[in-house]
Amino acid sequence: MKSARIFLHCFLALSLVACAPIAALKERKVEVLKVQSGDAGLVRAQGELTEAGKCEGRDAMRALELTLMAVKEAGVELEADPKDTEAMRVYNFSLQRVFGILRKHEIDAWSRPLVVGNFTLGQRKDLRRGHDVSLYEMIPEDQLEIGGKYFTKRVKREGLGAALVSVRKEEKKDFQKNFGGGGRTYYGSTAVARFKGQHCEVEFYNPLDVERVSLGRRSFPLAADFTAPYAVLLTRERPEKLGLARLLDPGKYADTARIARLRPYDPERIPLLLVHGLMDTHATWVPMLNALRADPEIRKRYQIWIFTYPSGYPYPYSAALLRAELDKVRKVYPDHKPIVYVGHSMGGMLGRLMLTDSGDALWKNSFSQSPDKAGLPAKDLKMMKEMLIFDHRPDIGRAIFICAPHRGADMAAGIIGRIGTRLVKAPRMLLDVGDTLKHVLTLDRAGFEMTRIPSSIDTLSSDNKFVKAVDRLPLTKAIPYHTIVGDRGKGDTPNSSDGFVPYKSSHLEGAVSELIVNSNHSGHQNPEAIAEVVRILHQHGRR
Repeated sequence: MKSARIFLHCFLALSLVACAPIAALKERKVEVLKVQSGDAGLVRAQGELTEAGKCEGRDAMRALELTLMAVKEAGVELEADPKDTEAMRVYNFSLQRVFGILRKHEIDAWSRPLVVGNFTLGQRKDLRRGHDVSLYEMIPEDQLEIGGKYFTKRVKREGLGAALVSVRKEEKKDFQKNFGGGGRTYYGSTAVARFKGQHCEVEFYNPLDVERVSLGRRSFPLAADFTAPYAVLLTRERPEKLGLARLLDPGKYADTARIARLRPYDPERIPLLLVHGLMDTHATWVPMLNALRADPEIRKRYQIWIFTYPSGYPYPYSAALLRAELDKVRKVYPDHKPIVYVGHSMGGMLGRLMLTDSGDALWKNSFSQSPDKAGLPAKDLKMMKEMLIFDHRPDIGRAIFICAPHRGADMAAGIIGRIGTRLVKAPRMLLDVGDTLKHVLTLDRAGFEMTRIPSSIDTLSSDNKFVKAVDRLPLTKAIPYHTIVGDRGKGDTPNSSDGFVPYKSSHLEGAVSELIVNSNHSGHQNPEAIAEVVRILHQHGRR
C-alpha cells in the first residue's frame, strides 16, 4: 500500500512538473509617467507627479496632495476635450498612484473624509451591505505583472478610471449563508474621482455592471481589468492545491462542497453554473472565466456561479450534494432565472443526473424491495434515496457537457485507476453505510466482490453498475443540452478519445449540438471549446 501511494504521488508530480505554474504575480514599481503632450495642464500634472515621487518616502501626505493635483489637472483637460487620450492616460495613471500611496503607507481615506493639504478626499457612499470600501485592500492593476499557464491573455477594457483589485481585508464569517465566493473576496472595481473645488469625491464602480461613466458633462467608457482579480486570488489562495487533497481524503474537506457566487447576486442575470471534474477545483475554470469576462454580452446577461466539491466522493453522492445546494439556492434566491449548467469531466456526469428522472429504476437496479420495505436503517435509507431517487432539475434551463465520461472511462479500471482508488480514504459518513454502498456502486464483473467503499474512481469505470444503469435512463426533453468532445486532433471520430474519455462515452443522442475539438481531456480550457460555450450562451441569452 505504501509503495502504491508513492507511485501515484510520483506519477502525479511528474505530470505536473512539466507544466508552468497556473498563475504568477509580481508587483512592480511604476515608473513616473512621461506626458506625450505640450498641453500646459498636462505638463503641470507631470511635474506634480515627478515631485510626488521624490518626496513620497519622507512625506507621504505631501506626495498624496501633489498626486491629487495631477488628477485634477488631467480631469479639467479631459472635460474640455473628451477625445484627448493623453489627458485620460494622465488622469488614470495619477488616480492609480493615489491608491498606490494610500495602500503603501496604510492611509485610511474611506472610513471618514481625509484632509490632504488643501484637499479633502472622500468617497461617495454606497449603502448596500458589503460595499464599504474601507473593508478592502485596493491594488492598482498597473502595479501587477501577471503570468502563468492560465494567464496568456490579460482582458482589459480601455476607458476612464483607476482599475483596481479589491480584496477584503478580514475574512467574512457568514459568507456561505448567501453563497458568497469566500471569506476573503476578490473583486475587480474601478474608481473615478470628481472635484468640487478642493473636495475630491471618489466613486467606486463594478465594471461587470457599468459600461460607461460621466466626468462633468462628458460620458466615457469605464476602464476595467477583468483578469487581475483572478490572478491575485490564485496566487494568494492557491485553491488548486486542494485538488489532490480532496480526492484522496474527501471527508476531511466535506465543508468545501458548495455553490459560490463570483459576483453580487442579480435577479436579472442568468446564473451560469460551472462544475469541475476529478482531482480538480474551481481554479480550473480561469481560462474560460477570462474569456467570458471579455465578452460584453455575456457580462451583461450572465452571473457566474461555481460548484466545488471533494472529488474523491462516489459521483452519485456528489450529485446528491449538488441537488441539496441547488435547493438551498432556490430558498435564498427564489427569483433566480433558470441556470445554464456547464460541467467538465465528472462535472458533466453530475450534470447528466440533473437532467434525469430516475423514477425507481436505479433503486430496483440495486434493491429487490421498495424503499419502505428495504429494511435499511433510517440514515442509510435517507442517503440511498438521495442518491438513487430524483427528478430532473426544473431550475436548470440548459446544459453543456465537456469531455464528460457518461458511460465511464476505461482508464479508471486500468493500473492508475486501480492504484489510485485504493488510496482514496473513505469518508466517515460513508463508512457508516459501507455495505449498502458496496452493493449499489460495485463493478459489474462476474465474480467481482468489492471489499472497500467505492470511490469516485470506481464510479468512473465503464464497468460500474451505477454508470450502466444511468446510461439506460433517458435525459429529460424539457432541458436542451450540448456536448463538446476532444479528439487530440487525430480526426478519428467515432473511434477517437481525448486521452481519457472515448468518444463513445462522451457522445449523447439528442444533443442540440455536438462539437469535436482538437483537445486533450482539458477541453474546458481549449480555445475552440470556449468559443463554442460563448456561442451557446449568446444563443441562450437572446431567447
